[in-house]
This record gives sequence, structure tokens and C-alpha cells, in this order.
Amino acid sequence: MDIYAPILHEFTYQAMAHDLLPIKDGDKTTYRTMVNEGRPDQEEKDVEISEKDRIWVENRHRHMKDTIEKLMGDFQKFIDQNPHFTNTNSGNANSLNAIKDMMAGLPQFQEMKEAYSLHLSMAQECMNIFQRQKLPDLASVEQTLATGLDEDYRKPKGLADQVIRALDEENVSPSDRLRLIILYLLFKDGILPADLQKLLAHAQLPSQDGDIIQNLRLLGARTARNLKDSRPLPNPLFPRNSPAPTAHEEYSLSRFEPAIQNMLRNHISGTLDPTTFPYTKPPLDLENTTSNVSATSLRSAKPTWAKQRATTNEPRQRIVVFMAGGATYSESRACYDIGRTSNRDVFLVTSHMLTPALFMRQVGDLSVDKRRLGIPAEQPKQQAPAHLFEKEEVKQQSQPTKTQQKLPTLPTQAIGNMSLGSRMVNGVPSQTKAPQTSSKLTKEREPETEKKKKHHFFSSKKG
Repeated sequence: MDIYAPILHEFTYQAMAHDLLPIKDGDKTTYRTMVNEGRPDQEEKDVEISEKDRIWVENRHRHMKDTIEKLMGDFQKFIDQNPHFTNTNSGNANSLNAIKDMMAGLPQFQEMKEAYSLHLSMAQECMNIFQRQKLPDLASVEQTLATGLDEDYRKPKGLADQVIRALDEENVSPSDRLRLIILYLLFKDGILPADLQKLLAHAQLPSQDGDIIQNLRLLGARTARNLKDSRPLPNPLFPRNSPAPTAHEEYSLSRFEPAIQNMLRNHISGTLDPTTFPYTKPPLDLENTTSNVSATSLRSAKPTWAKQRATTNEPRQRIVVFMAGGATYSESRACYDIGRTSNRDVFLVTSHMLTPALFMRQVGDLSVDKRRLGIPAEQPKQQAPAHLFEKEEVKQQSQPTKTQQKLPTLPTQAIGNMSLGSRMVNGVPSQTKAPQTSSKLTKEREPETEKKKKHHFFSSKKG
């Protein structure tokens, strides 16, 4: 429904940072930056960007122009409110109370200072890339291709020449050139295959990028058309708005609105097309609901002066949007904007968040053999290693049951060489003749037992 959103350059803080900066987005979202720059203990480390970061949460949906101004203003205000931290050699540190206050506020000061330093460096790096890769000129052409209107909201002219000039720029990266060609194909609803090869050769792109363009057909896009094909351009999913031209040039590079933004706006106003977005359950009659609301007595409603501060947290209507195949940060920003302006809670649910680079890679993988992709859902279920079970079997074999246990083997040969009257000499039984009769045995053994009784030194005697 919206192939433009994952390809366009978005200039809000969160989307721009994930598009241009080497942010690692795994179990944790981290960015590698220089900490304590200019000091002897400076070092590079990965800093986590999470919902706990108040500065990130407050500014991630702002336009980059507003984000930089807000960050600089807030940081200067924070420094002005804590002057004793910036000048530790001043006389204010002589009093005990001043030192106590400094020690109490030091952890918070360091944490906030590092947070401001992180986001100021990220915003500055984004703007450096913005200027170095000629993104102002490139984004202007992209916005015209995506909206079908120029900066004055008129029908554009000479778009092919503008695309060629943008491809000729040396500072434009190869990935941005590919994104520009795709946007041109989507705008034209397909071009001649020969012209497509000329564009790829002119942009000096590898043949693998041609596979990415061809795979767009699997998403419903049309990339090639014949010379005699006179099929009109398809109507957009939502009619394009033509607002008044913006005053700032930076905002003119953000004229495109994702389809999800128009969908939410139509859903709230009740004008969403039911054929494109059918109901799973028929809605209630709107006329009856409006009549019931209008018939409510004024006495049942609380007057405005009776409301307390706690009423600001009253539950609001919730809208849950599920997007299959991943959502972009521009679409999450659209959900936030619609929820803020309509006083509703909009929840965006999706499998993963898409960056332009990730989207292009996934589109290219659509023509690759699934066995080479290593898709987790296609992999066999993980099992414990086989050697764990082998050890258990060995243990069971080495420890037989009571019924399987055998008596220890007796040294029959040594016993045969021994006699009952033999004595041990140096660990070897001496060869003596055994008594012939049992009566002699008893007579000979009785003195021995008596002798043992006499020499039993540990027996106790009662006096």
C-alpha cells in the first residue's frame, strides 16, 4: 500500500538518525560515541538509547531543525541552572553547604551532561552527512516524485532531467542513487527496460541492484512497461492534499505524508473506505449513538470548574494499527502525531522496525533461495547436543542395577595355596600343614582364644 515510506529520506530526529548513523538496533539500541571529549579520560563506548532517556523521548519525533534548536536551548538552560558545576574553582565551593549540594547533584549532573552531549553529537553528525551527501537537493527531487507536486504544489516539469543531475553528483552515495531510481520508477509506474539499464549504468550501480528493482514487482509495484502501453497512472490510495506552501525550506523537504497517516485521519473522521479496509465486525449505528449523546441531560455532566487535575489522565480511545512486514520510523512518527492531535492513544504493532537499508536488503532477498537466507521460522527446532544424551547412556551402563550386579571374583589360586594354620611372612602365607581332624583343630584353637582374651587390653573391668 505504501512503498514510498521505506525509501524516502525522513528528516525527523529518530528516522534521520537510524537512516544516516551507524546505530546498532538489536536487543539494545546503541550508538558509539566519544565520552568526555577533550579530557584525559576520554574514550569511545557504546551508549544505550532507550525509553529511559528523557531527551530522546521528547525530541525523537521533532523535525531535525527543531530538535537542534531545542537541544541547544535546553542544554544552555541546564548549564545556567547549575553554574557551580561549570566553575568548581569559584569561591562558592568554600562553604560546607555548597559542597554538600554539589555532591548531592553531581550524579544527576553527569548523567544529564552525557545525555545532552550524546544527542548533540548525533544531531550534529546527521547534519554533517546531510550537507556532505547533498541531501537537500536530493530530497527535493524525492519529495516531488513521492507527492507528484513540486514545492509550490504544482504539477512538476522536467523531472527526468532533475533525476539525471542528481545521479551525476559525486557526493551522492550509491544507496541514495538506487533509492532515487526506485522512486522515479514508482512515479512513472514503470519505464522501458532499456531505459532502466541506462539509468543503472549512468548511476554506476552493480547488477545486484537491478535484482532489487525487479523484486519490487512482488510488492505490487510496476517497474517495466512497453512503448505502446498507454495505461493511465493508478490513482493514489488516498487523495493528496494541497496545503499552503511552507515558509521554511527545511519543512518543504517533508511534504510527503505516509499512507498510514491518511488512513488514521480518515478512520477518526469516519470516512475510511470499507472496501479497502473491511470491517471484521459491523460497527454500531452511528445515528443512534449520536442521538443518545445529544439527548443527555446537562445535569449528568460535570461542570468545568469541578474537574480536578487528576482528570487529565482520563482513559482515551485506543487505536491499534498492525502492519505486516515491518514499519518505518516515519510511520511511527505519523501515529504519534495523529494521537497527539486527535487526543487518542495510537499503538503501532509490527514485526520489526525498518530502515531504508534494511528494507532494500530484504527486497533483494526475495529472489534468493530460502535455504540460503537462514530464516528462523524455516529452521529445524533446536535440540540439546547429542553428547549430553551419550553421557547419560554411559552412566546408566556403568551403574548396573542390583539384579545385574555380580559378586567380586575371588582369588581361588591364592586361597588354594593357603592353609588354615598358615602365617603371613612378609605378606606371603607360609606353607604349614593343616590339621587332620576337627577335634585337634578345636583343641588347638581354644588356647589361642584364651590367649587373646588375656591380652585384650581395652576391655573394661568392674572393680
